[in-house]
Amino acid sequence: MRIRRGLGSRRLRCGCLAGIYETYRDEIVTILDVPSSACDQPDHVTGRVLASRMAGSTSLEAESPHK
Repeated sequence: MRIRRGLGSRRLRCGCLAGIYETYRDEIVTILDVPSSACDQPDHVTGRVLASRMAGSTSLEAESPHK
């Protein structure tokens, strides 16, 4: 998967920071950018594409003002 551009970022409830990106296939993906030191989820590793359930609004808190 090749990333075309970043669309935004979100902080997850666990404290990790996830980026929202558009790929060259016109897909929108959420990728974990920075894991939180307080996060207890072992699958939260830098660069991992998060499952769509993780990318939904129920697992995300506020949108970052930096886009």
